[in-house]
Amino acid sequence: MSKKINKNLCIIQARMGATRLPGKVLLKVNNITLLEYEIKRVQQAKKIDRIVVATTINKQDDKIAELCQQIKINCFRGSEQDVLDRYYQCSLKYPEYKNIIRITGDCPLIDPKVVDDVINFFEENSFDYASNIEKETFPDGLDVEIFAKDALAESAKNAWLLSEREHVTQYIRKNKKFKKGNLAAKKNYANFRLTVDNKEDFEVVEFLIKNSSQTAGYLDYISLLEKNPQIMKKNMHIIRNEGLLKSLREDRIVDGDK
Repeated sequence: MSKKINKNLCIIQARMGATRLPGKVLLKVNNITLLEYEIKRVQQAKKIDRIVVATTINKQDDKIAELCQQIKINCFRGSEQDVLDRYYQCSLKYPEYKNIIRITGDCPLIDPKVVDDVINFFEENSFDYASNIEKETFPDGLDVEIFAKDALAESAKNAWLLSEREHVTQYIRKNKKFKKGNLAAKKNYANFRLTVDNKEDFEVVEFLIKNSSQTAGYLDYISLLEKNPQIMKKNMHIIRNEGLLKSLREDRIVDGDK
């Protein structure tokens, strides 16, 4: 029997130093951290061959590395601000994987079926990059990106804008040379927030975790929120992708070495 060729490496970026809700990835619901809950959700995806958490070299992120050790998940540590380089250096540690799935650590309710759907879409069309975020139809917090390692390497070499270094895939998404595709939801659910960016988000996610199973899909969450409008309305006023929008407003060419 021939050895399976590994293809898909999922890198989950996570750090303690979030601006709006510091330490959010290690907040607990039902005595389990949001990061571990997210990892357990990602592990349900059938198309991912390995999961690595990519955190920073900062002392405060020792706690993330310790959690990864406890739950037996690989952890890579790199630059805090240059997240693109963190992803690239992490990918070099796993040369046998040719595709990278990017998921952020503020998405504890990530849907494994959506992850698989985006990966299938990428593979079936031989894209360099595919996601479900170019046209926002999925709830915030279900963001999945997949890209070829070659595209990541080119980005790491050629991206010079601060926004491109901080947000990993901006160079690929803006560059017309890459073949790209976007997977849309069957209906537009973009006004729902299943992410954790601030206190109100955490309250919503806490409610959903406590009132659903670990195998629930995003439509189950939406149904639950629609039955509990007082919970649903807690975070619907928050602007989506606030961090990226701020980066684009304050963008500049990176000085010196990347």
